[in-house]
Amino acid sequence: MANEATERISPSIDIFPSSPIAPVSPYIFSGFLEHLGRCIYGGILPSTRTTFPHTPRKPCPEENFTETPPELLTPEGFRADVLEILRDELRVPLIRWPGGNFVSSYNWKDGIGPREQRKRRPELAWNGEESNQFGTDEFMAWCRAAKIEPYIVLNMGTGTLEDALHWIEYCNGTGDTYYANLRRKHTGRDEAYGVKYWGLGNEVWGEWQVGQQSTAAYATKARQWAHAIRLVDPSVILVGCGETGLNYWDGIVLDELVDKVDVHSIHLYTGFGPRDRSQTEREYGRSVYGPDAAEYSIEVCKGLINKARFGKGVSKPIKIAFDEYGVWDETVGTPENGLEQFYNLADALAMASWLNVFVRQADVVDIACVAQSVNVISPLVTSATGLFRQTIYWPLYLFSKHMRGGISVNVSVTSPRFSGETLPRWISTIKGFPSDLDVSAVLHSDPDTKSRGLRIAVVNRSETASYDVPIRMAFERVGALAEVHELWHADVKARNDWEKEKEVSVKTRTEQWGGRWTFREHSFTILVLQLE
Repeated sequence: MANEATERISPSIDIFPSSPIAPVSPYIFSGFLEHLGRCIYGGILPSTRTTFPHTPRKPCPEENFTETPPELLTPEGFRADVLEILRDELRVPLIRWPGGNFVSSYNWKDGIGPREQRKRRPELAWNGEESNQFGTDEFMAWCRAAKIEPYIVLNMGTGTLEDALHWIEYCNGTGDTYYANLRRKHTGRDEAYGVKYWGLGNEVWGEWQVGQQSTAAYATKARQWAHAIRLVDPSVILVGCGETGLNYWDGIVLDELVDKVDVHSIHLYTGFGPRDRSQTEREYGRSVYGPDAAEYSIEVCKGLINKARFGKGVSKPIKIAFDEYGVWDETVGTPENGLEQFYNLADALAMASWLNVFVRQADVVDIACVAQSVNVISPLVTSATGLFRQTIYWPLYLFSKHMRGGISVNVSVTSPRFSGETLPRWISTIKGFPSDLDVSAVLHSDPDTKSRGLRIAVVNRSETASYDVPIRMAFERVGALAEVHELWHADVKARNDWEKEKEVSVKTRTEQWGGRWTFREHSFTILVLQLE
């Protein structure tokens, strides 16, 4: 929906390769595993009939409740197909584990030692049962096989500081101490895990958390924990628990912890809320324009970080970990179905806009973990014998392949704007009406060949309008050819499923470059250009 004034705007994109923002962190392509639904049991580990704490549910096919054949597993017993996609296609660099809400009542000691001796516990976050068959050693073995760096969140709900110090000693201890030796006994390896990233709790501010705390109580407790943790291992990178980046909680916690932590965590999901099937336009707008809220959250959080640094005289930069984000309709992906949700093209456009935000905010966003990596509001859905890639997989794949390893550069966009309803609703009144064209750009340089390339990611979020757009490069000449990667379907509600695994997928081609491009309605495009 565009108002009469914005319909007369002639869109344009101006890119400034000589005006860098910052290198794009590889960690913005990270993931998240939580003991929720079929993420671990049936996603990372094989499916069994005893895996599921809930009744069979859609969108899982019935075959999910049969055994996974041994030939589909790695030697360590992990699902090979999921591991290979995360490692080789999406090239996920870091995974956050074990939660999420789950961690706030998780005792890590239940998940180590002989599996047959591990205690089965009530799971309080999602109203299930936890078998503890996947614990710290299994997670670390999976990370090794997947070539992924671990990021562990500490239990600041029911957990104690002593529990946390023991967990870090178990993972990182190199001396002749009890928990370091216990790790050696369980794994048969002397080498420590060397886990660098540790989170100081998950969403401790939320009333749904076991052990919810007030802002002041959390800030005091987290400061004490940070001090003690660095006595056990001064090399760790500590992630403080924020809210959305623009809340009272964020300001107070940063003021107290800015000299004790390295990273501030914020969370946000978009695309959720009641869906009125008689108002297609309302539903579409709620989904695709929501990531504008994330960008505003980052901008406000950046200011709160710098205010706190000034107040305590902290010279080191403090980065942001957007370590839970994604497209989630809470009326579709529910605790009862393990948060499993089929995604359509509109959701994929929202995912592409999320990734544009992280590229544009490369100076402060160091980590971004899509929630979650398999089955749970995820780009991948498994059965006992296979999987398919959801529509939201393709933006993650394209960004990881083409936007990784470069330098984010400044972009100026003139575009018609959307004046319909968004979620959250405050986007238009506080940040301003969202642009139909959402753009980021990355400069790549090859020091060996002296060649330079530019990758431009453009989401045309208009449901009905295509735009013929001049793309101007400041002070640069562009080569004759453009490599084009386009995600588009005539139906914004089109989705992939077990019968149509590639209904929505990327089309790649090479075309002559003429200094402008037509971006189809409701499409996502990456242009790969060479600079002369």
